[in-house]
Amino acid sequence: MRRAGALTVTAAAVLCLSSGCGVPPSGVIEVGEPATGMTLSKAVYFLDAESSLHAVARPKIPDTNPVAAAVRELLAGPTPTESEYLTTALPPDLPQPEITVGTATILIRFPKDTPRLTPAALHQLTCTTTLATPRTPRPRPAPPSGAAAAPQQTPPTIHITIPNTPPQPTPTCP
Repeated sequence: MRRAGALTVTAAAVLCLSSGCGVPPSGVIEVGEPATGMTLSKAVYFLDAESSLHAVARPKIPDTNPVAAAVRELLAGPTPTESEYLTTALPPDLPQPEITVGTATILIRFPKDTPRLTPAALHQLTCTTTLATPRTPRPRPAPPSGAAAAPQQTPPTIHITIPNTPPQPTPTCP
């Protein structure tokens, strides 16, 4: 008798699952572009064991003057926990630069006694600054389906002036 009860329950479960729960099929629904994931905007870049850039969240970077705050966080270096797997190419005694944020340009000027920076250090500084910079939205063309287009973000132009360091080409940031 017990076996017959188990078979009845199993048959009922299979019948219920195969019925589709009463949800009618629908056609294709246009919703615009696919999601690309969350973007990290309050972070700094350090280097991993292969000298590749690695973004590290810094949620305490304020929304007011985020570029200067992000550069300060970068110059402070990795936390003790982060130091176990990340490093920085920036010298430990690097002075805080003067930072001017314009609508399309950011100027970062280090004082006269600043030591020479390596390309890896400039890469960290440029990418951290780029990430921290508020973007100016600009309209994108509407997709053919007539759905509203999301605004594109315009990256700023960053100029870094460091005495004793030759100008470097602008690196590509992740």
